[in-house]
Amino acid sequence: MIAEISGGAFDAFFAWSPWVIGAAIYLIFYIAKRHESAARPASVGQTYACAGCGRRGPREQMVPRDHGGAIGWYCNDCAAQQAVQRA
Repeated sequence: MIAEISGGAFDAFFAWSPWVIGAAIYLIFYIAKRHESAARPASVGQTYACAGCGRRGPREQMVPRDHGGAIGWYCNDCAAQQAVQRA
């Protein structure tokens, strides 16, 4: 007995296999990603203390200054004083 696949079965398999594989990929990604939540930006709602005087304020009101590879946040007054001292 010779086992042969009929032409109709062969055609049906290759007609439906891309749809089945695509649906399986979407299902796998859906299951993997469904519990992830959007991360808030780190600065929303946080306040920073000035590295010079200790005054607290939102990051938008602070000035970043690089010192030895680290970044320190300074209020406008302390940043202006440092700019005058460096000049």
